[in-house]
Amino acid sequence: MAKKGKLHELLAVEGDLENAAKKIMGETIQTFTKKQDHFSAFIRTLTMFDENRQNENTTDRSELTTTVDEKLDYTQLPVVRWFDALLQKEATNQLAKADLVVDGVTIAEQLPATFLLGMESRLNLLRQVFNRIPTLPPNIKWEKDDGMGKNVFRSVYPEEAFKTEKKFKVQVLYEAKFPKAGEGGQSIPAQVDKIPETENIGKYEKTHWSGMVSPARKAELMSRIDKLIRAVKKARQKANATDQVKLKVGSAMFDYINGK
Repeated sequence: MAKKGKLHELLAVEGDLENAAKKIMGETIQTFTKKQDHFSAFIRTLTMFDENRQNENTTDRSELTTTVDEKLDYTQLPVVRWFDALLQKEATNQLAKADLVVDGVTIAEQLPATFLLGMESRLNLLRQVFNRIPTLPPNIKWEKDDGMGKNVFRSVYPEEAFKTEKKFKVQVLYEAKFPKAGEGGQSIPAQVDKIPETENIGKYEKTHWSGMVSPARKAELMSRIDKLIRAVKKARQKANATDQVKLKVGSAMFDYINGK
């Protein structure tokens, strides 16, 4: 049988686990709000209409750095460790416990009251991460592109734009006049004017890729985490719990949030 850890051993690492989890969540929020280009990719090609200008054809591309789900997976591990350490500490301090039930489904059994008390504020902190999730732009029709990776979307229709060039058209305002033979008078030159015209000389086609999630997916995640917060509050109201108790709940919470 494995030797049970002591409470002071758990307390010694709790602060480090909390700092690591909060740092990662803060970094993830920063990425979701200020680095949304990490979740997007595109290819833009220019094809010249003039066969003599084919050397001007270009292709610009931006690679996909990551996806929202990959970033959430990166955030999950330190948060799970933090939550689990907190649970073990609180379980050691208290005997009063209650089941965590959401929509009639038991997410975790016999959670200590003190853990449930602190969990409300910590889940609200986690909620801020999910609330900052960037969503797919609604003005583009998207479809999944498994060839680019899991949870990657591609724009169904390429974005089109023309490459233009300004040219000038000569318009005759007055015809030239010359005196007939034997007639006096002065020759009058023709009067012309240059009229600028814009001509389409090429076409850009830009295809977008995105690792963001749909607004519906984000709404589902937010709904689940809100239900979880309410369930924790309800369980805490029912509950009251000393060797270090080995319980885990972090992974189960993320499985519920992610709908697994």
